Amino acid sequence: MKEGETKPRILMVTRNFPPLTGGMERLMQHTAEGISCYADLTIIGPTGCRAYAPPKSTVHEVPFGLLPFLTIGSMIAARTCLRKNFDLAIGGSGLAAPTLWILKGLFKLRTAVFIHGLDIVVNNFIYQRAFIPAVRAADLLIANSQSTKALAIERGVAERKITVIHPGTTLPELSSLPPDADFCSRHRIQDKRVVLFTGRITRRKGLSQFITRSLPAIVQAHPDTVLLVVGDSPDQSLNRNGETEHVNKALEESGLGKNVLFLGKVGDRELTAAYAAADVQVLPLVEVPGDIEGFGMVAIEAAALGTPTVAFSLGGVTDAISPGNGRLVPEGRYDLFSSAVCELFNDSTITAESCRKHASDFSWKIVSARLKEVLAQTMDD
Repeated sequence: MKEGETKPRILMVTRNFPPLTGGMERLMQHTAEGISCYADLTIIGPTGCRAYAPPKSTVHEVPFGLLPFLTIGSMIAARTCLRKNFDLAIGGSGLAAPTLWILKGLFKLRTAVFIHGLDIVVNNFIYQRAFIPAVRAADLLIANSQSTKALAIERGVAERKITVIHPGTTLPELSSLPPDADFCSRHRIQDKRVVLFTGRITRRKGLSQFITRSLPAIVQAHPDTVLLVVGDSPDQSLNRNGETEHVNKALEESGLGKNVLFLGKVGDRELTAAYAAADVQVLPLVEVPGDIEGFGMVAIEAAALGTPTVAFSLGGVTDAISPGNGRLVPEGRYDLFSSAVCELFNDSTITAESCRKHASDFSWKIVSARLKEVLAQTMDD
């Protein structure tokens, strides 16, 4: 921080911000809200982000296509730095690292970059050659899990630069939650055992294989089971694939179409209702070269609503699940995965209270306080 200033001036450059949707976007929105409480914040984000930015922040909108964001975003960032002296520039992901590298060279700015897993390992030659060196050049790397930290070290990032700060969640007031009965009635799943899948339908999420290799055993044991799918196919992510086609094929071959309900992309209130209504959430992750689950934020979000999660032990999801909010299953053991889901239908050791207690360690208040501390250290170095 510059002498004589009461507030640090912080520039955030991020393509991951609402109105785009996903865990990274929610993380950066809450990060901006936390920073705006103690800093003069300027945001360079995707078109439409102004409506979701903190009221006191300055916002510059850039088309969210990859090439326009990199080129136009970098020019706006440089022009903004010419007009205002910043104490720190923050990148919302590895995609912003080249822009920050330019700002660091031109304006001697301290820089920090959030890294999420996929933006370290994505299987793209140009990205690995051009973006990863810029990631290494940042003064601070904020990893969302121990797994992401390990991946960054493998790519040559100095360990001393990396701090792990897990993404957070909102801890809802139970009295303000939408009634489960209303949600279940609207979707005709009253008196059903609800298994929830939440997230973009990408290959690494493993939905098609779960339908083929785990859901039949669950339905056989509990014929009243409904798999509720909340999310859609990615259209703006680094990795796009044909998982939706695999899901449709799995449904056709398994004959379980009547046991699966797709809600598509939903708003926050509907997502909250889905979490609260579910008996178990599933994260049937599969290993995909050039892709990875950086943390598993949905496990924390579900826990905040009292819902446990069963997940394969891959990537950063191991940081998000404890005995208090779910079960980790060895990768590829679909038999054990099915058993874990069925056990949680009636497991009295994992309760709504134990899930919420687990989630309380990931509150945005705790996350923001930790981030404020590490950013202050970076600006003072």
